[in-house]
Amino acid sequence: MEIYFMKRKSAAIKLIARENLSGRYGTPMAALLLMVLCSLLPSMLIVNTMSTATVLGIVTTQLLNYMVSLLVAVVGAGYAKLMLNISRQEPFAVKDLFFAFSHHPDRFIIVHLILLVIQFIFALPFDLPNYLNKDMSDNAVLLLMLFGSLANMVVNMILGLFFGLADYLLLDNTEMSAMEAMRENLRLMKGNKGRLFCMDLSFIPLMLLCVLSCYVGFLWLTPYMRAAETIFYMDVTGELDAPKPEPAPQPNDGYSNPFGTY
Repeated sequence: MEIYFMKRKSAAIKLIARENLSGRYGTPMAALLLMVLCSLLPSMLIVNTMSTATVLGIVTTQLLNYMVSLLVAVVGAGYAKLMLNISRQEPFAVKDLFFAFSHHPDRFIIVHLILLVIQFIFALPFDLPNYLNKDMSDNAVLLLMLFGSLANMVVNMILGLFFGLADYLLLDNTEMSAMEAMRENLRLMKGNKGRLFCMDLSFIPLMLLCVLSCYVGFLWLTPYMRAAETIFYMDVTGELDAPKPEPAPQPNDGYSNPFGTY
């Protein structure tokens, strides 16, 4: 007999996310800051120590940046683990950030390496002219950068709709391979991509407000968005509709949701 799970609208998913985060924002915010530092410090070191005056320097810099992004992706999987623990009313801590490093990190690296290669292929037409032709005008360089950024944003959005749940699948299935997770992700997203897209769009007004706050607001918004993504994953897998035991009481860190019911 086929079982049908409830497909919740974005408003219902966001409501559950806000309830789960109520009084528990402190830990996700601290973990987010640590994750940003894990990305920012190595990137600054690369920029300040590597020369981009030659093709070899450019290639080396890019390769080092890709390596950093893959390591940060594993940390990002740990952030997903933190959000899963919060959403499941299980114990959570900043140390969850490093969970994936002790649970076959190669699987997470393979998934994000595949996605990185796809991004690289689509970015190449915009990057190559800038690298090979040093006589380009400033306006031409700016146009290439603009179109390159737009193309990268579109590609990232599409990849997120198709493979954005792969980390969660790998976290919940320690024996699952990277390719199995990507295939299962594709299966789960059949008929659900539109829901995820609409939910992502609903955060745009809050993103604009965060930009106006000199990006400080993202300390609250990013955990909210990731919590909503986690609830979406639990919805499409049917976990939200499965019977569950009474959760143990979780600590309240005093940080509440600043976004009201939005």
